Amino acid sequence: MSQTVLLYGATGYAGRLIAAEGARTWNEGNGFPVRMLLAGRDGAALEALARKYGVSFRVFGLDYEADIVRGLSDVQVVINAAGPFAFTAGPMARAALVAGCHYVDINEEMGVYKTLDDKGHDARQKNVALVCSAGYRAAASDLLLSAALESLQQGAVPAAEDGLGAVRIGMSHGLNCSRGSAATTLRSLREQVAVVRHSDEDGGPVLWHEPVGKLERTFDFSARADGKRDLRIASAANLVDTLTARVRIMRTAIRVRRIESYVEADTAVRFGYQLAAAAAPLVSLPWMRTLVRYSTELLPEGPTDTELAEQREILLLEIEDVFRTRIIDWRWETPNAYQFTAQVVVAISGALASGAKQSGEPLSGWVTPAEVLRAADVRITDPAGALRGCRLEMRAAGG
Repeated sequence: MSQTVLLYGATGYAGRLIAAEGARTWNEGNGFPVRMLLAGRDGAALEALARKYGVSFRVFGLDYEADIVRGLSDVQVVINAAGPFAFTAGPMARAALVAGCHYVDINEEMGVYKTLDDKGHDARQKNVALVCSAGYRAAASDLLLSAALESLQQGAVPAAEDGLGAVRIGMSHGLNCSRGSAATTLRSLREQVAVVRHSDEDGGPVLWHEPVGKLERTFDFSARADGKRDLRIASAANLVDTLTARVRIMRTAIRVRRIESYVEADTAVRFGYQLAAAAAPLVSLPWMRTLVRYSTELLPEGPTDTELAEQREILLLEIEDVFRTRIIDWRWETPNAYQFTAQVVVAISGALASGAKQSGEPLSGWVTPAEVLRAADVRITDPAGALRGCRLEMRAAGG
């Protein structure tokens, strides 16, 4: 018997890529007992896309919970690919809990992540999983950190008994800026950056805040096989990766003193970032929101087909022990962020629909992307499948 995965926001840029990946992965003959169902507000566009892939579709909005719950009837997993997630994630996640289906989204906003996190207990009570930020970048860093922590726990990499000093995630900047990514960045602008610091009171990692521009570091983005170092400056940013890393570490016996996420930024970008952060309170004004909306609408919907095929993203993971000696220095190269997202979110949704288990029990509650994929035995070194096109380099650490 096949399980149904409903893709909401299927006609948007990310949604179309996810639909294409879902059709490729779940088509008849591939051995996946999964049926894809497209959904959204635009009936005409949905009908055309559904005809292209030979699947069914449903039309409903997110204004009324009863409509969403009806739209999720007989659905085992819902993928929310409809932004802005600040407005769509809450209604869809609440309806998913009522309907009793797993919820997966590709959100990249910290505020949304923290809001949905509060529903983790309710999800466990309903025996369904909430998987927020199941795309690049948070899913990528979650997978990389999970693999690194597993290496530490298995003794493959030596670690001090006193725990870890710092976990730092570094990312190359995107080569293009789409409407959605620009809007997400603007909504994420704050005068301070969220990081994680060790708490002396209870020993757990807690959220802390530092002024924008205070935390800047140099990362080596080069592939060591090239024989040349590629040092670039990166600035700490408000990224969901920090929150996902905090959840991941809290679910292990490993203690960490600091978690920080960085994005590569040249001098002009860092200046603009700090200037925009200082002006962040102005963005909340109605006239400024209108101006920003009109400005972002001038940007392209997403990368061109050529950019999608050729662009590569680089994710770095650096872990230090309490003596500031680097014990993990990993470089992970992935396809374009949008393509990577499509591959990963389809794999996560398929695993949930197929009843992925952890410690013999079906996944439920607040679940990170890596927990789902690891339960489905997806490894970051896999040359095909969900992580095709990725390349991991475990560079020599130390110093």
